[in-house]
Amino acid sequence: MDKRKVQFVATGLVMMLFGITMVVVGTINNFIMVEFVVDKLFIGLCASVLAAGILCGSFVFGPVADRFGYKPVMLAGILLILIGLLGIIYTRVVPLIPYLFFLIGLGGGMINGVTNVIVAALFPENSSAYLSLLGVFYGVGALGFPLTTSILLDNGFTYQTILSVVSLFLLIPLALVLLVKFPECPHTRAIPIREYFGFFTRPAILLVGLFLFFQSAVEAIVPVWTPTYLKETFLVSYDKGLFAITVSALGITLTRLALSQILKKTSSYRVVFISMLTIIGGALLLEFGNSFYLGLVGIAMMGIGLAASFPVMLSYTAFFFPANAGTAFSMVIGIALVGNISLNAFAGYFLNTFGIGKLNVLLISFILIMLFLLKIINYKLIKKQ
Repeated sequence: MDKRKVQFVATGLVMMLFGITMVVVGTINNFIMVEFVVDKLFIGLCASVLAAGILCGSFVFGPVADRFGYKPVMLAGILLILIGLLGIIYTRVVPLIPYLFFLIGLGGGMINGVTNVIVAALFPENSSAYLSLLGVFYGVGALGFPLTTSILLDNGFTYQTILSVVSLFLLIPLALVLLVKFPECPHTRAIPIREYFGFFTRPAILLVGLFLFFQSAVEAIVPVWTPTYLKETFLVSYDKGLFAITVSALGITLTRLALSQILKKTSSYRVVFISMLTIIGGALLLEFGNSFYLGLVGIAMMGIGLAASFPVMLSYTAFFFPANAGTAFSMVIGIALVGNISLNAFAGYFLNTFGIGKLNVLLISFILIMLFLLKIINYKLIKKQ
């Protein structure tokens, strides 16, 4: 295995930890409620604090990586997740739990950003394809953690044992990061505050960030609200409605695996454009399909359509800011997470006011805005280069 492949595999294993980070509250919320005798409001607080940690980690990692290199940021991110998980296992101080989730989120946000930057640096000739493949590692973590937890619980293992095993697993990417030599960061000076905030005025940051603002929101809205949509529209149990989460996640993960080859041969703009149309097609099938299973097919189509945007937009970011990729990635990923949080909250208000039946109207509206932004990115940024 050549040097770049070793570096990529090590980076991918670190990215798996971000997948675990994104589903950690949902996976262990029952353990927290029983072990610490807390209510759903406390679980909601933990989820919000986790999101805040991810957001902070996303904005912080870039300037730190540009100054000190990629490896220290990865090591710090892994250690923060490890400390958070071990703290949840062994602490008996209930008010400490949200702070531990913040540490997990902070570490997750840092490793999400820095792993994407490393892959873009390793494969500058075709970064979108390899960023798609990196997304597969994320999917393995996000799908594998709850699935493994469920299987082990059914076989009599306790949550403490499962989390201890996960914590031990974290030592593998930690050791790999320590042993593997990663690309040098092209930027080795501290970025002044004024220059840092000046990135927000760059058209490439604003346009790509705004596109991902809506993309990240749609990625969040689909798994959160489609189970309820299926339950109320097709009168199935909520347990059956939860298949929506699985099919959308599988759609994203498997499509990113395919995109790692497709993007080597096909225009990235064309791929994203077709992806947006696929999401609209999935939403229309969910809206007008007359059965639960057609609804699942529509949701799977939306997952397939969601797969391309992040890797392609991050590859554009690396192309536009080769000397400050860390800071640029920090900006666009941070903007995306703001969209995830704010538009997901707006979706809750919108659907509560107008009913779950308007879910597809909301999703298609967001996708049309993204198509408009994609056209601007293509004509104002890509073609000018």
